[in-house]
Amino acid sequence: MVINMSCEPTKFERRAIYADLKTEYIYIAIPFMLLISVRLYIGAWQDVVLSPDWSLASCLMFGQITSKVSKAVASSSVKTSQQHFGLYTAKRFFFVIIAVAFYFGMLAKPTIGLGYAQIILFFIASYFHFSDGFTTSLLQKKV
Repeated sequence: MVINMSCEPTKFERRAIYADLKTEYIYIAIPFMLLISVRLYIGAWQDVVLSPDWSLASCLMFGQITSKVSKAVASSSVKTSQQHFGLYTAKRFFFVIIAVAFYFGMLAKPTIGLGYAQIILFFIASYFHFSDGFTTSLLQKKV
């Protein structure tokens, strides 16, 4: 997504934005980590890898960040490219579909390979939470 920003945020503003994103992430991670902890307590480490909770958390993060960016673009006066925004939305929606497919796969026929793949997808969703979240904050400040 191409965004025309006239000035870069200061170091203090960057830290504040990332502090907000970390706070959001902690509130996403707390219930998820409790679920994982219970699975570890009750069973073996394989139960954590085979848990469909990873895919569900990824789906929620991808959906949440796509919604936040869409709202920020719609309410911002910053000039954005419709084509690039359309591509951005399609890619994030594709990740939502992948996460849902992994979720159903883990419910129907869980495998260790699919389990590790969904964990990788979770870390990708976490990365986008911060990168897209930063962009969202910039867009909201330029209203």
